[in-house]
Amino acid sequence: MAKTLFNQMRQKISDAFMAVPVRVKIVGIILLPVLILGFSMTYWITTGLGDWLSYILTDVRVEAAMRAGSRSVIFVTILAAVLSIILSSFLTYILTRPLLSLRDTAQKVADGKLETRATVWSNDEIGEVAQSVNVMLDHLVDSQEDLARSNMRLEAMNRVERVADRNIEIHDMLYAILVEMVDFLEIKMAWIYLRDPELDRYHLASWINVPDELQEGLLERPENELCSCQQDFKTEELGSLTMVRRCQRLEQTQKNGSAPHITIPLEANDQRFGIMNLVSTKENYVPTEDDLDLLNSLGAQISEIVANAWLRLKLKEKEEARQTLLESLVKAQEGERARLGRELHDSAGQNLTSLLVRLKTIEKQSDTPNMQQSLHTMQDVVSQTIEEIRQISYRLRPAALDEFGLEAAIDTLVSEMSSGTGVSIKRNLNLADIQLSSELETVIYRIVQEGLTNVIRHAEATRVDLELVKEASALCLRIDDNGCGFDPNTLVEKGKHGMGLASIRERAEIVGGRLDVFSAPSEGTTIQVEIPLIDAFLPW
Repeated sequence: MAKTLFNQMRQKISDAFMAVPVRVKIVGIILLPVLILGFSMTYWITTGLGDWLSYILTDVRVEAAMRAGSRSVIFVTILAAVLSIILSSFLTYILTRPLLSLRDTAQKVADGKLETRATVWSNDEIGEVAQSVNVMLDHLVDSQEDLARSNMRLEAMNRVERVADRNIEIHDMLYAILVEMVDFLEIKMAWIYLRDPELDRYHLASWINVPDELQEGLLERPENELCSCQQDFKTEELGSLTMVRRCQRLEQTQKNGSAPHITIPLEANDQRFGIMNLVSTKENYVPTEDDLDLLNSLGAQISEIVANAWLRLKLKEKEEARQTLLESLVKAQEGERARLGRELHDSAGQNLTSLLVRLKTIEKQSDTPNMQQSLHTMQDVVSQTIEEIRQISYRLRPAALDEFGLEAAIDTLVSEMSSGTGVSIKRNLNLADIQLSSELETVIYRIVQEGLTNVIRHAEATRVDLELVKEASALCLRIDDNGCGFDPNTLVEKGKHGMGLASIRERAEIVGGRLDVFSAPSEGTTIQVEIPLIDAFLPW
């Protein structure tokens, strides 16, 4: 406890001493030796000098000499102290002036006045400190300028990125980007021409703040008439970096000798997509290197946005073409199946029916029992063939699918395929009351038909679970059996996929879905088909 109190007192004394101004400390340092010397001389004269003088002078003279000596020493001490104070004040001023200047500089810098610089009063140690402070401030200003430029670039790119995140059409997106650039940068007006890489044609994609008197010269022009920027961009003479170019259209419209604008080529993925032109609010604007870096970064970012929009457009066109091909393919397949069904029913069925009638007639005309028995057997074969043709004709195009929909058609199919086979088929059909296009319904029906046919023919199963449900934004079809199973890897290694699985995979891929097969010997088989629900598969 005592040690703690001692340390606290020592700290307080030290703080009080250190809080004394520097000029007071310097005066004290110079004045203290003078005072010590003067008072020491006075003490010696009043105490020790008398003993020495008593050997050579009388007591009266010694006393007089002591009084005179004391007065002289006191006078000299006071005079020396005054001169020391004057001299120390001068020296203190010389010494503290650069220190105080450094203090004022530090206070101004702390207030945010980074243009302040310390005065170098001399080439001594304090002068070196002032020079080091100035160098430090120069580095600090450079760092702040770099930080400001980086923040400006990030802010501009973030604004463009926020626009790119919107789910809007590319021309609206480019206009929103130009709005952000005009708001954030010193841009008076701007416009963007995009080039169709396939047709090699330019079209005006967006513009902002173009006055009415300039629109005719800048924007309203024949489609096949290219400006100098577009011509150089087409011949690859323009380059890929931002530059300031004179604009003939601006000169003709504004009727002045110089009409420059900033030209930013839009290039990405080795494709040239167009040009963005900006007009600064400053006359005779000459961009700095930092301005060019910022504009190049924005140009690269906008180029990626345009490239992604172009890819999305091409992907949409391919998807539309694929859906058109899908519809044509499904319609062609089902049309061919319907035609075959009709031919089997109308031609082969009728011919077999005629054959059955003639066999019955011949049976009646025959006299021998053996011949009648043979003809009766032939009639049974023909009748069975007629029934099989009828079933095949029905399966080629089930009427239930057209008349009652997908769920009813699958129910009918399950009932027919489980009848007389000894296979119990448990079904769970839940499409959440969604309506599907006829093409998709046909594809799903055929996949179910092929999957159940595979189970009955090859799996040796006694139980099958059939599930068709809507999950999130996809239809999930699952057929699970307890049959003999197989090794899928063996089929892949031998290059055997089975006609049934190949047909199911083809049909799933046609509608953008995928097939997954899970099986192992003696452990049954599960086939799972997932089909994404997109607008092309819905009837609206």
